[in-house]
Amino acid sequence: MVILVYPLMSETQSSYRSIMKATSLFGGVQVFNIAVSLIRGKAVALLIGSEGMGLNGLFLSGINLIKQLTSLGLESSAVRDMSVAFGENDPKELATTYTVFRRWIWFTAFLGVIASILFAPLLSSFAFGTREYTSAFMWLSIVFIFGALTGGIYTILRATRKVKYLAQANIYGAVSGLLVTLPILYVWGVDGVMPSIVVASLATYLISLYFRKKVNIEVINVTLRETFQLGKPMVVMGVNMSLGSLMGVGSTFALNAFITNQGSLSDLGLYSAGMSIMGGYVGMVFTAIGTDYFPRLSGAINDEKNWKPIVNQQSELVLMILNIVLVILVASAPILIRILLSAEFLETQNFIILSSIGVLLKGYVWVTGFVMLSKGDNKLFFLTELFANSFLLVLNIFLYKVYGIDGLGIAMIVGYVCFSILMYFIMLKKYNFRLDTSTYFLLLTGIVSLVLMILVHFYLSESIQIFSLIFLSLVVITFQLYQLDKRIQIFDILSKFFKK
Repeated sequence: MVILVYPLMSETQSSYRSIMKATSLFGGVQVFNIAVSLIRGKAVALLIGSEGMGLNGLFLSGINLIKQLTSLGLESSAVRDMSVAFGENDPKELATTYTVFRRWIWFTAFLGVIASILFAPLLSSFAFGTREYTSAFMWLSIVFIFGALTGGIYTILRATRKVKYLAQANIYGAVSGLLVTLPILYVWGVDGVMPSIVVASLATYLISLYFRKKVNIEVINVTLRETFQLGKPMVVMGVNMSLGSLMGVGSTFALNAFITNQGSLSDLGLYSAGMSIMGGYVGMVFTAIGTDYFPRLSGAINDEKNWKPIVNQQSELVLMILNIVLVILVASAPILIRILLSAEFLETQNFIILSSIGVLLKGYVWVTGFVMLSKGDNKLFFLTELFANSFLLVLNIFLYKVYGIDGLGIAMIVGYVCFSILMYFIMLKKYNFRLDTSTYFLLLTGIVSLVLMILVHFYLSESIQIFSLIFLSLVVITFQLYQLDKRIQIFDILSKFFKK
């Protein structure tokens, strides 16, 4: 058993600060995209209500399911190959890899179109219990062409380190998608949900084309046989990397379909609204984990003295930031729902508040889960993901039938308590690793603070409740900022910033 206790010296502080810097860099664009998504959610809530939001959620989860099945994970795996060629300053290798990737992207685009058309009746029947929406899913097949090509351009920008252009492409693409969506929903209401998704994907693709011209990579002659042979390793790696995402998307689609068939589109709209607010608040943290933490951990994974402190440091920062964000979310949930959506969606309040504990535990699960990927233990990762997604789906279905929308929040808590215990034993038995005591202390204090706020929400009268939530939030924020300051001297950084 290895328990890491490391002193907070200048080298450690530097490591913490580098993590925070990367979190800010990769999170900034995500914050903007989340803001656009929230604005779009507000418009959808006002223009087409909870039923329209439920319809939008079902269409998107169906698209995402087909995308995960047909994209072959190329957008993720190709980054590695093109990054290596770009880093070695090998124009010929870069051009060859790009040409192969480009052809495979077109293949996956048409594969998505064909799959969407073929499975449209099945998707409609499974999601809605009727084939009435078959034609809608067929029209949505257009999204796969624009989506695959846009994803391919983003991959090129990432691989060639065009971070500035990638950020701009994301921002302008999100804004253009929003601008074309609103008029369609205003004119056609619920009937405009499907066309708005198609037109938004087209607008995003047209924006990405402009930024593609910023990268000078030639398309060279490569035979079809060479395309297959050179692309095969890329595809194998991509499929392995995308299996976990596929299970998650499949579980989401199955749950959405169950809620629609056993409950209503309005119920699904409430659940989708709650998830959009929760995702909007914590999305930046998890995006930063995936973009910065994973490659950094992978680079140090063969050096035991380096990778274990990285996991500890990332865990502590994630838990501190999540705790601050979540207590603010729980305290302000009713106000946020009215501002970001409408009073019609207040029924999702309990789901948001209850699921906050699950989201905090999810931070711990995500950070430790990347160890398996970095170690190359793909089979173990796949089995863990399979169990987690299956177990959570069963929990969601059972507790939704018993408690309705609130039950989905309870399922989030129960599910991630079990997953946290599972990850603890996997890390201990497989990698002889356990997080630092200070990290578990942060996790425990975070859980206790959220439990207290939930109890206040459910059991105190409204007048006392408001004062208590504000008081608890201030205590938690102060405590976590103090913990953060011990590691990166955040108050010194802020004071220097405001003196400029």
